[in-house]
Amino acid sequence: MFSLIESKEEIAKAQRKLKAAIRRDFKTKAEKNIGYPGGTTFDAKVVTDGNYWYWSSDYAGEDIPNPRSLNWFGLFRGDADLQISVEINTAYEGRNDQIAGFFARDNDTGSIYLLHSGRVGGGTKGVGKAAFLAWSNQRPIDVVDSSGGIKEGVLVMPIDGVAASRSAVRYIDTIASFKQAVRAGDLASPEFQHKKKELDDFFAESRGRRKGKRSREIDYLSRHGEVVDALYSWRSSSVLPKGGRLVKNVLIDMGVAVGSELVEVFEVKTSTARSDVYAAIGQLMVHGTSDKCRRVMVLPQKELMASDLKEALKRLNIELLKFELDEKAATIV
Repeated sequence: MFSLIESKEEIAKAQRKLKAAIRRDFKTKAEKNIGYPGGTTFDAKVVTDGNYWYWSSDYAGEDIPNPRSLNWFGLFRGDADLQISVEINTAYEGRNDQIAGFFARDNDTGSIYLLHSGRVGGGTKGVGKAAFLAWSNQRPIDVVDSSGGIKEGVLVMPIDGVAASRSAVRYIDTIASFKQAVRAGDLASPEFQHKKKELDDFFAESRGRRKGKRSREIDYLSRHGEVVDALYSWRSSSVLPKGGRLVKNVLIDMGVAVGSELVEVFEVKTSTARSDVYAAIGQLMVHGTSDKCRRVMVLPQKELMASDLKEALKRLNIELLKFELDEKAATIV
């Protein structure tokens, strides 16, 4: 379970750690103009790794209706003004659903994360939360506030730890690619509309929460998508069955389909905790409906699994695939 961080002191501390974590990875400073619909911030002092940029400031005052810390991210260009890919601004105190960013604590591990509502702006028709979530296969998580209310958000990055910004970089890329897809008209296709309906149906149901102790410095939870990308590349390197194509959606991490039938289904979990393995078994059995479907569970290489769980995978004819994760990359081994 995740809990919303609401106190002024804790939010301020989380914001400081967030900025420090990004600046550890984005080591170059630059002075750039940042453009956005309706205006320009001139001579902003951004930090960059050469490919992505980050800028933060305060937006507060007696006449400001929603005072907040600004966290702007985008793709870096040395020869032109910068454009914002996504704003993940955070309130100074309490819960404010008009501000897209917020901090939350994973109660199982104590780790604190920056989350984003999934609202994607930009002034272009078709750019919005529902379309973005459907197009990108992002899975929002539920966060409980102090009153017991639920706030939904996409996990962006941990606020500290080794290579903390890697998941943020992936999120920036995803949003930039989504906006390009909108401009190209890709979201008008019947295939996308079907996918969006699947997502709407899925999130209308009650959802479980990821659990499991993760004590390592490298944060596995925030880099789940990176492991899925590595899995996609790994499977792409081998011959697919005749007529087969790789697929992924909000219901499965990855699969191989021939026509409308799944002939292979993969589920990635970021720990071997019993609850994660139980969840993966359920997902593989629910979505790998054919008797001949290849079902594969993908788990961290360095984590041990209980012997009874190993035996269960054998009985159910579920293959086990391992991945490694370091500061730079996820690798299927």
